[in-house]
Amino acid sequence: MDDSLARELADLSALQRIGSLNTEYLPQLSGDLRPAALVAVMDEVVLGARTVLVELSCGSSSVLLARLLQQRGFGHLLSIEHDERTAAFVASQLRREGLGSVARVVHAPLSRHPAALSRHGQWYAPQQVHDEVLAFVERFGLVDLLLVDGPGSGDSRYPALPVLRAVLAPGATVLADDADRPDEAAVLTRWSEEFGLEFRTAPRTSMATSTVPA
Repeated sequence: MDDSLARELADLSALQRIGSLNTEYLPQLSGDLRPAALVAVMDEVVLGARTVLVELSCGSSSVLLARLLQQRGFGHLLSIEHDERTAAFVASQLRREGLGSVARVVHAPLSRHPAALSRHGQWYAPQQVHDEVLAFVERFGLVDLLLVDGPGSGDSRYPALPVLRAVLAPGATVLADDADRPDEAAVLTRWSEEFGLEFRTAPRTSMATSTVPA
């Protein structure tokens, strides 16, 4: 079967699986996960009983993830987003649906960061991320699921683990989207070498997964 067709079929199957969470219309945003990738995240939340989630980049898929947490009756999500318009929409939607106690969006503009590899040397605002994540962890405990889908693409995503490794619980899951792209794959290789992680990519999802050593 042609790979692009297989991906389309995987997305169609995923849309059926999350149908119960589509309670009202949500627009397609640039930061949204593909349906198959979103289902891979949701499966990990359910099967791994993940309750303290941090997401780098957000979109309408973040609202669906918050709906799942509310449906399950436990779990909290902190989303960090550099695009002001996207962050404002998702935050507004969460409030409107009464999901504010489950999920929170932080608008963190890009700024120079010492751990960044890209030529621009930018990542999410360092002090803001530090303060927000620290407050989140102090309230809910160590992060047991980290989803990396931003900022941007390629090596601009590298700082995620240097910055957040210290707040990841032993046995936490790290998920990285777009793992089928060469630049993102290079970041995964570097993380593997520096943090002792072994990433595997689920077929037709573009989502790579690893478990933090105990």
